[in-house]
Amino acid sequence: MFAKMITGLTASLVLCSAGGVAWAVDYSAASAPELSAAAIAAVDAEDADGLLAIMQEMQSRSMYFFEGDEALCRREPPKVGLLAKPGFNFSTARTAYQTFNKVQRLEEQTCTCPQAARSFEEFSVEFLGVMPEDITETEMQKLREYNIANEYDVSDAYRSFRNKTCRDAP
Repeated sequence: MFAKMITGLTASLVLCSAGGVAWAVDYSAASAPELSAAAIAAVDAEDADGLLAIMQEMQSRSMYFFEGDEALCRREPPKVGLLAKPGFNFSTARTAYQTFNKVQRLEEQTCTCPQAARSFEEFSVEFLGVMPEDITETEMQKLREYNIANEYDVSDAYRSFRNKTCRDAP
């Protein structure tokens, strides 16, 4: 089935390119592997218009080199206040931050990395109502409870979404 889809996409691109037909293929329903195969076929066929359409679809999904600023994807909580003290507070805060952002990415159905959604400071104010340096044990308990209630289900759903929609793996 997958091979037939790639062959069909390739044939469409070649026919479009060779025949000079100016119609655009709708790639919105294509999976990430199908888009990759179509991009390769477009390059091989020297089909600039087809490749542009494919790359626009990839960009709209924030795939591959369109994933955005890598620095945003590496954001972590600052080590201030309780988050700087020995123990598990930092990792608890980081897990809640990542989980909260993954929920947003699932709702948006976007492949952009979770931490690009917001900084930890924005998360802290939005979710806890305080700046990171003002987090107390009360806020830490809220983060622990959030992680217990959500971490595994959200991680599983997010991993499934990424594998199905954003990754090269079929």
